[in-house]
Amino acid sequence: MTMQPSKFPTDAEVIIVGVGGIVGSMLAYWLTELGQKNIVGLEKSTVIPSDIASTAHASDFVYNTTHDKLSNWTTAFSRNFYEDNGFFLKKGGLEICRKDDDERWEEIKRKVASGKAFGTNVRLISASEAKEKFPLLEEESIRGAMWDPDAGLVVPRSQDVVSFAVESAKEKGALTTYADTPAVGFEIENGRVTGVKTDKGTIKTNKVVIASGIWGPLIGEMAGVPVPLSPVEHPLLFFGPLPQAQGVEDFLVYPLLRDQGNSAYVRDTGRLHGGMLEWGYYEDKEPRLV
Repeated sequence: MTMQPSKFPTDAEVIIVGVGGIVGSMLAYWLTELGQKNIVGLEKSTVIPSDIASTAHASDFVYNTTHDKLSNWTTAFSRNFYEDNGFFLKKGGLEICRKDDDERWEEIKRKVASGKAFGTNVRLISASEAKEKFPLLEEESIRGAMWDPDAGLVVPRSQDVVSFAVESAKEKGALTTYADTPAVGFEIENGRVTGVKTDKGTIKTNKVVIASGIWGPLIGEMAGVPVPLSPVEHPLLFFGPLPQAQGVEDFLVYPLLRDQGNSAYVRDTGRLHGGMLEWGYYEDKEPRLV
């Protein structure tokens, strides 16, 4: 945890509300790389990286393929950044299709075609090959899968990338951060922001970035800006310990696995958390807002 600066600022060129998550921290990093100075990062949590943001419990997957060129490019850019700085474990990833799900099978074939068109290395594989790559699968229950050999995991955790990004920007003299300092309001003049209010004082600025995840709509409301985001319930369960993950050195034993037809994903935790099997799920038919 970084020591707080002794003097609270009265002005900034850019203020990032929520600098303790992956979005806010990476924004600070890249603004610094582009030459921006006098960036102030505010964080509601008492620590940076934040322990209350989604970054603190993200499953840290990186899959490379979707249906638009921009998303494929940005994912590749991010993956290369993680790899270059020692934060990526390439283990591959599967997206399976259940046996009788014709609609999902067509979608997976479309996704493979999009991936190939946009430069990724995905391909269709059989149920038996999927079972070979992820032995916990029941081969009889699946039709086949998309295989992404370049998929992998941000390691050890996304929070470590946050620390790296924040400290890099601070070392270059561009960023100061203030934990336990939520934005509590904004000064607005003629429809434009002129300052951010905190319990420690008001900071004058004409550039504010809201990087507050599911709390973004609440922060935006204070500034009179709608943020179209609705947080939904996301069950996350751990099973185990997984025998195959006991005593391993790596952060993953098996490739990543997604079962999009059931809005679910699975990964093992490798050497972390006692070597468990992690299962996450989203209710796609009747999502429960939180």
